[in-house]
Amino acid sequence: YFADGEHKTAHYAICTAFMALGMMIPGMAAGWLQEQMGYTHFFIWIMICCVITFGVTALLKIDPEFGKKKG
Repeated sequence: YFADGEHKTAHYAICTAFMALGMMIPGMAAGWLQEQMGYTHFFIWIMICCVITFGVTALLKIDPEFGKKKG
């Protein structure tokens, strides 16, 4: 949706940069946290976070027609 408009390539590039930044900053924080906790405890913490995320995702209501072509 963000790339729709007159300058699609520029919009796509900006959104790609935000996506990369959104992966780089949490990655830096995760690396620091892993060094502080140790790999085993960090892995357990991540698994706990995944369970919570899956639980929240299961509660989301998504339109069954989302993503289907209309025509």
